[in-house]
Amino acid sequence: MRNRESNKCYKNEKGSVSIEFLGILPFYFMFFLLLWQVVASGYAVFTAKTAVNNAAKTYAATNILTEAEKSAKETLGNSNVISYKGLVPTDLGQGKFKLVLYTDHSLTFIPKQWREKASLELKQEAIGKVLVSEP
Repeated sequence: MRNRESNKCYKNEKGSVSIEFLGILPFYFMFFLLLWQVVASGYAVFTAKTAVNNAAKTYAATNILTEAEKSAKETLGNSNVISYKGLVPTDLGQGKFKLVLYTDHSLTFIPKQWREKASLELKQEAIGKVLVSEP
C-alpha cells in the first residue's frame, strides 16, 4: 500500500518546468556573454578599419604622419573595447603609401587586471596615394 502512495508523489509534475529552467539558466547566461563578446569584437574590427581609412585620407591630403595619427585616435575614441597602439607608414614609391594601424582589442568579461595580457592585437592596412606634393 505504501509503495502505491509513493509512486503517486513521483507522478506529480508540478514545478518541473521551473526546475528545468533553472538547470538551463547558466547556459543562457553563457550564450548571452558570448553573443556580447561577438558584438564587441565586430565593433572593434569595424572601428579599426574606419580609423585606418580616415588616417589614410588625412595622410593623403596633408602628407603629415602626426595628423594621420590624430585622425586615427579621434576615430577610435575612448572605448573600453579598443585602444590605439601605433600607426606605421610605408612608402611604396610613385607617391603611393601604405598605412598599418595596430590596435589592442580587450575581451569584455575579463577582469581589468588581466585585460592587458588577454587582449588581441588587430592590424588593419590601407593603401593610398599622396595628393599634395612636398614644397
